[in-house]
Amino acid sequence: MHKVKNNLILKGLFIYLLAVPLAFLCHSEGFAQSSQLFRTYKKEVSGKIPETSDSIAAGKEIYEKKCYYCHGITGDGNGPAAPRLDPKPRNFTRNEYKIRSTGLSELPTDEDLFRIITSGVEGSAMPFWSTLSAKERWQIIHYIKTFNKDFKDKVAPKEVSLGAGKVSDQESVKRGKKLFKEAKCFLCHGEDGKADGQITTTLKGKWNLPYKARNLTKSWLFKGGNSSEDIFRTVTTGINETPMGSYADYLTNEDRWHLTHYVKSISCDMKTEVVLKSKLVVGNLPNSPDDDAWSTANSVELPLAGQIVASPRFWTPSANSIKIKSIYNKEDIAFLIEWDDMTNEQGEVYSDAVALQFPTKIPEGLKKPYFAMGESGNGVVLWHWRAYEESLRADKKGAGDDSETATDGGGVVAGEQKETGHAEAEEKGTQEESTEEKTTEAPKEKFKNFMTIRELNAKGFKNLAVQPTNSQDSKGKGYWEKGKWKVMITRPLVTGDKKIDIQFETGKLIPYALAVWDGSNKEIGGQKSISSWYYLTLEVTTPKSVYFYVIIAIIMGASIQFWVIGRIRRFPPAIPAEEK
Repeated sequence: MHKVKNNLILKGLFIYLLAVPLAFLCHSEGFAQSSQLFRTYKKEVSGKIPETSDSIAAGKEIYEKKCYYCHGITGDGNGPAAPRLDPKPRNFTRNEYKIRSTGLSELPTDEDLFRIITSGVEGSAMPFWSTLSAKERWQIIHYIKTFNKDFKDKVAPKEVSLGAGKVSDQESVKRGKKLFKEAKCFLCHGEDGKADGQITTTLKGKWNLPYKARNLTKSWLFKGGNSSEDIFRTVTTGINETPMGSYADYLTNEDRWHLTHYVKSISCDMKTEVVLKSKLVVGNLPNSPDDDAWSTANSVELPLAGQIVASPRFWTPSANSIKIKSIYNKEDIAFLIEWDDMTNEQGEVYSDAVALQFPTKIPEGLKKPYFAMGESGNGVVLWHWRAYEESLRADKKGAGDDSETATDGGGVVAGEQKETGHAEAEEKGTQEESTEEKTTEAPKEKFKNFMTIRELNAKGFKNLAVQPTNSQDSKGKGYWEKGKWKVMITRPLVTGDKKIDIQFETGKLIPYALAVWDGSNKEIGGQKSISSWYYLTLEVTTPKSVYFYVIIAIIMGASIQFWVIGRIRRFPPAIPAEEK
């Protein structure tokens, strides 16, 4: 009976231990967000059906359920959601198709349309529709082609030839790098491909709308896939109605492959992890963002998205990812935060900024504060750094004060406002969406406090307060170089303000989140890029004494074993007479 009971207990414990990490991963918004970020551009095309009046009618029915909200009931790209989207939805009545295997300004093939509907478009509101059957996707394609008479009147477009591409090697990459300069790619994409070229901020697409050059170091942002074949196709076909033209007439097939191999060599995949490990060091922490000590710490890159939880929702953020490292010693903890910014334009109102957010208290279970600045009864603490204040300090124009105004990237919120949770913010945002989302959040007051790091507490979007001056324990330092910000923030592991400050402990999973503002993009207040919750853990080294005791135990165990074997050999057990 006891044996059965013990087996049940062991089975229950095993199921519990298995369920906890699974629940953690499923519950983590960060994990979910990461899995959505990396879409795969699927090249396979299957199940094509004949284009008939019945398939067009079936496609119309699906379109009016799934597609019209963005693309419009007549396919003109002016659906109800279109005003809030950037980039705008495709206008099916015109040849605006950007990702194609056909020449510049030509119509796409049916297969091109199938791939886009299946895979979606990175960096846009166009999701993947692989949830629809292949037959349903073909029916939609047959219907949307009716919006543009050119599909009937013109000869079916032909795919461009990939040709016999040279194998990627050092020689090809070197040649591609030279072509990158000769073809003036750097003017838009930057010397290092980070979208910080000389004319990047002046680019305009169709209808004089701003256009952002692609950051070639971030392969997950490439529209239409990031394989070598995908890159070659884009270089060859160009992107309709954008500054990215076709290089088919300027570069030979071989040179386009050289250029492709160079772009591929500088592009990287995002290596994100749910848990950031803070490295334990003996002695002093790094004293600047470029300290050599940071090279020993692991880096985690996190996806960012525009804040669309509360009004005014922000659909056009600049930052799309951010990197973070951490090191700690027995007294303090330090973080190095890096993100791309192509302009470094600062002002007293609109400034580049970053905020690191933690729960006020480490959660005991899976329950965390709301990731967007906490909620009533479950608040967060924010460490907020602004580039404008960093420049003032460098010019010796700023000094700390006891200002009671709080800034969230430039927008000022009074600390005594009514406490509110995220549910209330969402409800209000829905009611005011039709008017507020069409405007930009205006700055309410000039920033007065010149501390480069400011600690704040929040319990929702409208309950934000600056901590008292004697509670401001964080320190920060940042600099911008070659299209990238590096900001270091340090704080004691433990403070005297346990009610309003996070207290760092080993052996705990500590939630953290990040927010970024781009001053040149007029990002201020709630208009920012944000992450979901991720987790921090403080690395613990195994004491040397543990290894000593293990070695002693092994030696003792081996000694006992040899002693037993030797004794048996010297004094073998007697064999009963009946067995002889």
